[in-house]
This record gives sequence, structure tokens and C-alpha cells, in this order.
Amino acid sequence: MNSKSKVPCIPIEGSLSWEDWLRGRRARRESSQLVAPGIIRRKSSSSDRRLKKLFKGERGLPFTPTAEL
Repeated sequence: MNSKSKVPCIPIEGSLSWEDWLRGRRARRESSQLVAPGIIRRKSSSSDRRLKKLFKGERGLPFTPTAEL
């Protein structure tokens, strides 16, 4: 295992800080771009009605570019 991993480890006792979560999210998104470049979002789902009520007609929150994380 690489000891210089960008992805923070979740502590056994305690919780992950928001900054560590963001760093991990950025690292996961960067690695996913190697497999499937671009934004991946389902075209539709069985929860569309509920999601659109929650997100003002959209299926979810707007996509945040990796550079802004």
C-alpha cells in the first residue's frame, strides 16, 4: 500500500473532518476520471418525483467541478 495516498483514512475512533472528506472526495473523483471521464448521472430513476421536489425541478444538486472541491 502506498503510504503517500491522497485519500485520508477514516479513524477507528472518532470521525473524519470536513476537510479530510473533501480531500478524499477530490481524490475519488480524480481516480474515477481515469475509468469513466465526464459527468456520470442517471437519465432517470424511480425517485425522480421525490428528487425534483427537493431540488427545485432538478434531479440533484448542481455538479461541482473537481477544481472547486
